[in-house]
Amino acid sequence: MPWEKIGPSYKKDYKRAGMLVDLQRCIGCHSCSVSCKTENDVPLGNFRMRVRYLEQPDNKQITFAPMICMHCVDAPCMKACPSKAIRKQDDGRIYVDESRCDLEKECVEACPYGAISINVEKEVAEKCDFCQHRTDVGLEPACVDNCPTDALVFGDLDDPESRISKMAAQRKAKSWKPEAKTNPSVLYVDHDPWMEKLANTGVQLDPKDQDITYEQNNLGAKQPK
Repeated sequence: MPWEKIGPSYKKDYKRAGMLVDLQRCIGCHSCSVSCKTENDVPLGNFRMRVRYLEQPDNKQITFAPMICMHCVDAPCMKACPSKAIRKQDDGRIYVDESRCDLEKECVEACPYGAISINVEKEVAEKCDFCQHRTDVGLEPACVDNCPTDALVFGDLDDPESRISKMAAQRKAKSWKPEAKTNPSVLYVDHDPWMEKLANTGVQLDPKDQDITYEQNNLGAKQPK
């Protein structure tokens, strides 16, 4: 693997790992979701990164909205997990301890962002972890590294001198679904409340075709219709 050649000395310490999503720069190319699936060996029908196509209410233009786990400070999935398999790291990153997951699926129901799915092959819950194996050796998450328009920025939200903190302040980045009171660590530029009302839990490839390509079944895994 390429990151194995870099070594742990390049690891960065984050007080609060987070991501900024610039909707003005996203072109809906799915490079992020494809690279995420490839990097993390995500099974067919599941997504850790999803790109939603949203038709603007006042015209026929399309807004693209990449969606991932928000790594919430007040994570409802962690509170809902009966086996304590969902944990928080020192940098605020929320992760699933697969060895403890009992597949009760409370986490899937508790997440207000539809960010957790069930890997039916491994029989565990899974979600984005900001590519821990990459960031541990100083690399960007795969989605950030492969975004052709620099729409995704990863960094330390608690470091006022970091690029992500400066951009969030300058661009007035906001969280998704603030009424959920989860204090997400993923912030959006050019995000409006109407997007939350139109967004679904799957990936819609063409706004002219209202069929959703993938949707959640009762296990939380997204399966072809």
